[in-house]
Amino acid sequence: MRTFLERISSRKFLTAVAVQVAAVAALFSPERASAFSEAAVRIAALATLLLASVGYGKIEAALDAKKP
Repeated sequence: MRTFLERISSRKFLTAVAVQVAAVAALFSPERASAFSEAAVRIAALATLLLASVGYGKIEAALDAKKP
């Protein structure tokens, strides 16, 4: 089992955080396009947040399962 500091300093975690920060920025950035375009950006940002979280969780679970 890895320590908390090792987990938050891993490239997987930092990549997941960077993706989520970009998704939040896209979610709340002012959009000057049509309502359809704005809705598409918001849906994509929410999906990105969800997929990054689930993906990171699955990778960490797989790594923890491999270690004795």
